[in-house]
Amino acid sequence: MLQKNMSFLIACLLLLLCAAACNDKGVSSNLSQVSPAELPPADDSSDNPEAPEEAPDAAEVQEARFILLFGDDVAPGTKEDMLEFLSPRVSLPLEVATECDSDWNPNSRLLSFGNTAAASDLLGDSPLEGLELEGFKVKSGMACGLEAMVAIGRGRGSNSTTSIGTTFGAFALLEELGFGFWHPMDPVMPELIGGSFPSVNLSESPYWGVRGFQIHTMHPTELVELLNGWGESAMEDQASFEAMLPEWDKVLTWLVANRQNYVHWVLLWSDDWQDFADSTKRQDRLRTLVERAHRYDLFVGVDVPIALEQQHAWRLIRNQGELADELAEMRANIDYIMEAGFDYLATESGTSEFTHPAPSRMVAWMDELARYLDEEWNGAEAFIKVHASAGQTAEGYPDPETGEDINFNFLPYYADSRLGVLPHSVQIYALDDPAPTYSNDNFDYIRKYLHQEVGRRPVVWHPETAYWVSYDIDVPLFLPVYAHRRLHDLRLLAQDEISGEMAVADARMRGQLIFSSGWEWGYWLNDVVTARAAWNPRMNLGTDAEAMHDLLSRIFRPFGEASQPIVETLVDYMEEQLALLVEGKINGVAPEDIYKRSGQAYLQGVDAWDDVGTVAANIPGIPEIETQPKKLGLVDMRNPIDSGPGYSSEIEPLLREMSETFGAAVTQWRSYERLVPENVLPYFAELDDSLKMTALRSAQVHGLYDYVDGFWDFLSDTRQERLEDARSALDEAFEIVAVREANYRVPADRVAGWRVNPTSYDYRFLWTVRTLYYWWRDEGKAYHAPISPCYMNHINPFDVAFGDGLYHDLAELASNFTGETIAECLVAPSAEPTIPPPGMRD
Repeated sequence: MLQKNMSFLIACLLLLLCAAACNDKGVSSNLSQVSPAELPPADDSSDNPEAPEEAPDAAEVQEARFILLFGDDVAPGTKEDMLEFLSPRVSLPLEVATECDSDWNPNSRLLSFGNTAAASDLLGDSPLEGLELEGFKVKSGMACGLEAMVAIGRGRGSNSTTSIGTTFGAFALLEELGFGFWHPMDPVMPELIGGSFPSVNLSESPYWGVRGFQIHTMHPTELVELLNGWGESAMEDQASFEAMLPEWDKVLTWLVANRQNYVHWVLLWSDDWQDFADSTKRQDRLRTLVERAHRYDLFVGVDVPIALEQQHAWRLIRNQGELADELAEMRANIDYIMEAGFDYLATESGTSEFTHPAPSRMVAWMDELARYLDEEWNGAEAFIKVHASAGQTAEGYPDPETGEDINFNFLPYYADSRLGVLPHSVQIYALDDPAPTYSNDNFDYIRKYLHQEVGRRPVVWHPETAYWVSYDIDVPLFLPVYAHRRLHDLRLLAQDEISGEMAVADARMRGQLIFSSGWEWGYWLNDVVTARAAWNPRMNLGTDAEAMHDLLSRIFRPFGEASQPIVETLVDYMEEQLALLVEGKINGVAPEDIYKRSGQAYLQGVDAWDDVGTVAANIPGIPEIETQPKKLGLVDMRNPIDSGPGYSSEIEPLLREMSETFGAAVTQWRSYERLVPENVLPYFAELDDSLKMTALRSAQVHGLYDYVDGFWDFLSDTRQERLEDARSALDEAFEIVAVREANYRVPADRVAGWRVNPTSYDYRFLWTVRTLYYWWRDEGKAYHAPISPCYMNHINPFDVAFGDGLYHDLAELASNFTGETIAECLVAPSAEPTIPPPGMRD
């Protein structure tokens, strides 16, 4: 400061001397001609409060800023998200604008969203040229005199006031800046954004028009309370309902970030809370959920079965009798739902997946649903799920190809053409894979049905990315093979369209709605890949592996230097899971018969009612209901007359190869940790834990089977060592679960506790992970060889299959008059069971 003062005094003295000299020569003095820039810096010391302020330098009229420019086509939710994501991540002060400003500092940076002058600067007078509906462009360059990136897209059509294509472009722009949208509750955030923008020039349009999710709330997953209008702590608690709404906002953001435009969930109902289930309070809460989704231009629906009673479904027809009365009840219940603002309805056929009413009555119900929605609710659509269960036919309705009675699940073929269909497959299997589940050999018949309907009515493919019930995420098993097979299915169906396999020439299906059952333990990966594949199935690439590599490379860019080795490892792992879990290959050779010889059959969990179904199938007159692939059972191995595959020759080599392959994948994965950026290390750790759990489950199962196989040599040291190996794997898995629970994205008790919820289950979808229920049950079956198939039963089968009511009450009553073994089959535990049961490891 002293130096500034001295400089200023010396300058003033020189000026005075100059003025005196000029006056001596007869030249007038005019100090006002000296520009402020030629003066020394002004003294801003508080010691001189009377000093006048200097005029600022013209180049500093406005400081450099990070400017967000929004057009009037940007959806409200999208604009809010851009502000939320970018405000803490930009290196300059943030400014929001709606038009260019010539006074902006040239060192500012500009991000433009929607139909702005900046978009025209970079993309020309017709920035949307070449885009299909909902397509977008993202480009970097100079706009409004600044270094800029612009995102703009098309809406759904002429009636759109905002553009969902601009929303997709906005999130694509964020991804170019280092953001990632993997788990819905946990976006990947980059370091501060500053400096020059990356060179970007994207122009994309969707391959299919419908791309969305069914969040399967028949299962007690993350959002089951919220999406059913419950509060978290109590059904009618408004405060806790509102406290969960930000989670819904995150899911909506995640959906559009992954270029989805549809979302629905299953609405539940129960005798125990029927007053609330049909209340205006619940209707208001549903309306709140719909309105928040509409802020992103999403189509919002809800799954309300017509008469299907299983798993606490909210039914359109609850009182069957005269057809006219049934249809009147249906219309009243449709009105209740649609008054909450929904855009479309999904529904279910039959009275359960495995039972049905008279075919003519079912067709009448379907026709009225489609007609009423279209005519009374402004063209709203209905879609009915086409289940993959086998063994049911609709008498009197011929199959158009064979002339025999049609598969009951395909009865919509005869319904009003306004009724859309959701052909559905289950579990990890692709349409052309061996699929020894639900009494099927494969799902080729689902593919053929889809071919029949495309062009005749709206057709939307409806595959799963998690099945849940004792099969995958609740074991837990890390199964990215789901993502692999879903991409394969879409490429297969796209090729069917190209090659003219559809019944109507040049017809195409509408798109895809994903059946999703939870996001922890890496299951967000299956959803993200499957969602992105509906936007672009990469038909320009020759193989599934090439398509998957390209897709993952784009998604996993935040992994930086580690992204390519991580992508290559995941693609290899998917291919290995396909060979071992789906095809049952040993050393690359598939078995002649996949029955009881697929790897998935041995790694999945098995609960009491899986075992009851197996036993019941041996009773004459009782139909077999399979819901997962069969295996050589741990108890069956002790039966000398069991006709299953040979353990030593067929099963043991498969179990050994799985254990070795999945164990090696963990070692390879961990070698990349040093390359992973800090901001995505939590994701790397989650996938590491998920890979490790799958390897440990493989080791446990291999050890237990070796132990049981040595039954006749029970004094063998090796046999006991294999039991200890299995137990060590379970114990190590418990340590991993404890760590992972602390990192769940919602409160662990909400997703892993034993607690009341709207579903037919007394526990949450990761309770079996918290307790490692399926691991303990397998150890108990190997060590104790229980006689009862209901050993460690933890569900009420009648509540799950038929809902609460008559069957539930009869089961409770029957349990009081039967032996202990039968009783434990019929009802769930009255309180959370102790896992492991007392005496498990005496």
